[in-house]
Amino acid sequence: MEFLIYDAKVALALLVFYLFYRFLLKKETFHRFNRMVLVGTAVLSFLLPLCIITIHKPIEVAPVLPEPTIVATELPAQELVPLLEPAVAWWPTALTLLFWAGVAFVLARVTLSILSIVRIIRRGRLIREEDGCKIIVTERDIDPFSWMKYIVLSGKDWEAPHASILAHEKAHIGLGHSLEVLLVDVLSALQWFNPAIWMLRADLQELHEYEADDVSARAATQLLTALITVSLKTELL
Repeated sequence: MEFLIYDAKVALALLVFYLFYRFLLKKETFHRFNRMVLVGTAVLSFLLPLCIITIHKPIEVAPVLPEPTIVATELPAQELVPLLEPAVAWWPTALTLLFWAGVAFVLARVTLSILSIVRIIRRGRLIREEDGCKIIVTERDIDPFSWMKYIVLSGKDWEAPHASILAHEKAHIGLGHSLEVLLVDVLSALQWFNPAIWMLRADLQELHEYEADDVSARAATQLLTALITVSLKTELL
């Protein structure tokens, strides 16, 4: 029951922090800063309830007066009334079981999702690029995605021009987005009943896409600038 009280405090802190982000920062275009705020919100909400603040305040103690002497008298055996045992409340046990059932369900979904990704990676064709990037080409008709150090493409996307796709997914890998999603997924299991954690997760994934787009667009601009510079120097020579 103590853990449920702690988790309720986490839920309250998470809701307050997320509402702060939602109303003050969500519309801002500082994607990296907003991403750090969301991840920090998720982690800090679990740490704050563990902090104990102790305040020392002097208290005046009144002089102790001698207690009056009480003479104990023995009651007749027939006058003793047996005490009834208090009824045990069932709802704390039911609430605990419901909470851990929800945690197990969410963790099972996360585990199955990871196992599905691992299965796709193992069954796909591995292509290593010069920069160390590991590309998995699968025959399944799926959208491109990245997970940890792997980029997964369908055979159709691999045969088509895919430079922009690789740049986008490499940005995800370089920024460590998979680790952040995994962290929030685990924390979501402990807050499955809290809508704030699911909205935070959706916003974080949206920021990941914006940030990867920005990084890949800057890389493409730098590459184009370098090519134009080289072309101009060649013409001058």
